Amino acid sequence: MNTDPRRTLLKTLATAAGLAATDASFASTRPGKKPFETTNLSYGTQVLWPDHCVQGTEDAALHKDLKLPTAQIIIRKGFHKETASYSAFDEADHRTATGLAGYRKQRGTKTLYITGPATDFCVAWTAMDARRAGFTVYVIEDATRAIDLNGSLAAACQQMTAKGVRRIQSSDLT
Repeated sequence: MNTDPRRTLLKTLATAAGLAATDASFASTRPGKKPFETTNLSYGTQVLWPDHCVQGTEDAALHKDLKLPTAQIIIRKGFHKETASYSAFDEADHRTATGLAGYRKQRGTKTLYITGPATDFCVAWTAMDARRAGFTVYVIEDATRAIDLNGSLAAACQQMTAKGVRRIQSSDLT
């Protein structure tokens, strides 16, 4: 494992969700539905969420205290209003790519360390898509937070492990 933080920081990237106010994953766009219920969309079962990360709002911005002086790229995801966007690599339909895999491969990246909110959704989907794209993947567990909707964290951890994602703590990097 690369434990030199200077080397890791040189390849930092960020993702930011910017969802349409009419995003298909919002319960508010489904009459009679409530947050955390599910619905069927063209690509499968979709959890319905409270409105969040709406384009043009502060909620969609990267946190003001997040320091990214060496970030090479910021991937904007979630702008396809008919398809949920959990992963930094692919939309939930698993057909619409963000371009991140090609970007990373062109730069010779072999290993990714993933952090962020929604361990059991955005982080897990990103990690598993990264594995599918051929990267070695570590999820830094103490730099993530789960939603844990009806056991979703345990399920995500099991799925990530089955796909070869390694789960570590930030102290493992020092």
